[in-house]
Amino acid sequence: MIESILITGANGEMGHGLIKKLSKLKNKNIICLDINDVNNQIKPLVAASINGSILDENIISLINDKYKITQIYHLAALLSSKAEHSPQLAQDVNVNGTLKLFNLAIDQAKKNNHTVKFFFPSSIAVYGLNGLKNKNLAGKINENQFCLPETMYGCNKLYSEHLGRYYSIYYNRLSKNYKPGLIDFRAIRFPGLISADTLPTGGTTDYAPEMLHAAASNELYTCFVNENTILPFMIMDDAIESIIKLMSTQKDKLSKMIYNVGSYSVSALDFKNIIIKYYKNAKIEFSVDLKRQSMVDSWPEDVNFNAAMSDWKFSPKYNFENSFKDYLIPKIRSQYE
Repeated sequence: MIESILITGANGEMGHGLIKKLSKLKNKNIICLDINDVNNQIKPLVAASINGSILDENIISLINDKYKITQIYHLAALLSSKAEHSPQLAQDVNVNGTLKLFNLAIDQAKKNNHTVKFFFPSSIAVYGLNGLKNKNLAGKINENQFCLPETMYGCNKLYSEHLGRYYSIYYNRLSKNYKPGLIDFRAIRFPGLISADTLPTGGTTDYAPEMLHAAASNELYTCFVNENTILPFMIMDDAIESIIKLMSTQKDKLSKMIYNVGSYSVSALDFKNIIIKYYKNAKIEFSVDLKRQSMVDSWPEDVNFNAAMSDWKFSPKYNFENSFKDYLIPKIRSQYE
C-alpha cells in the first residue's frame, strides 16, 4: 500500500487550502473524506475522494482496510453557531466522530507498525472569560489559562484535545504490551479565520469574512455582534502555513501538544472601517444577536502564541493592514468584478 494522508472535512475552507498546499509537496498521496462532494478544483489534487460521514463505521472500516495512513488531518466538525443550536449533533460529530478517527489511527499504527501523526484544529472557543468584568485586563491568554468553555463547540474542542493527549500517552497502559506513541497528536487553537476563497459556514467569528463578501457583492450586511467586540483573527493562508510548520517539526522540538496562534486583534468596527476604505459604497450595519454576542464575549480579546514562535518558528505573514491590501482585496475583486 502507498503511504497516504487522510483529510476529513476536506470540502471546508481549511480543507481546500490544506489540500492545495500539501499537493505541492513531493510524494503526498491524499485521501479526502467529506459529507459533501469535493469541489471540482480539489478533485484533481487528491488520490481518492470519499463521500460520507465520519460517523459511518463502514466508511471508516473501508479506509482502514484499503489505505496505509501515516497522517490524519481531522478537520470535519460542526462549527460554533450550529453547535449551539444542535448540541447533541455537535457532541456526535465533534466528539464521537473524533473518537472514531483516533481509533482508526490506533488501528493503522498497530497494523503498519508506525506512529500516525494526527492534526486537530482546535479553537479559542476552549477559553471562557465571561466571568471577568473587564475582559481586556486578562491580557494575552496563554494555553493554560481560562480553559473553561461556555459553548458546546468549545467543550467539544477541549475534550477532544484531552482525548488526543490520552491516546498519545496513556492509551492501553494496562496492557502487557503497553507502548505509548502510537499517535503523535498535535493541535492548534485557531482564532477567527478569514478566507477570500470560500464563504464561511456556521462559525461565530464569520462576521468578518461575511462582511467582506457582502461588500464585494454590493449587498447589505447586518453584523450580529457589537461594533466594539474585539477578537483575534488571522488569514487562512497563515493558518494553513501554521499547520504545515507544526506537522513538519520534529517531535523533540515541541514543548506542547496544543498551541495558540494568531496575527491581529481588532474590533468589528475596525473591520467595517477597513472594508469601507476599499468598498466606499459598502452597506454595513450592526444589530446584536444576544446569544451569539454572549458566545464571543466569553472568548479572549487576544492570545499569547510565544510557544509556537519559539518551538516551530511560527510567524504570521499578514497583519491587519496588509492582509486586506495584499491578500483579501485582490482575491475578492478577482471573484466579484
